[in-house]
Amino acid sequence: MSESGNWSNNSQEFTRMCILESQLEAKDVQLAALKHENLVIKTEVIRLQELVNTLTKDGINTNNEVLDRFK
Repeated sequence: MSESGNWSNNSQEFTRMCILESQLEAKDVQLAALKHENLVIKTEVIRLQELVNTLTKDGINTNNEVLDRFK
């Protein structure tokens, strides 16, 4: 009877360990996806900042000239 109890406990511990490993793998996948999304967003921020710099450097952004161009 004690062998059966040990087998059951070992089986439950193994199952818990497998679940935890699976959760760690899922967390790693999610972390990788978030890092990729962060990189994409940083790239977009740089692109937009360069656009803003171009618009303000040329003086286009003063006195509503940007809006006047679309009238």
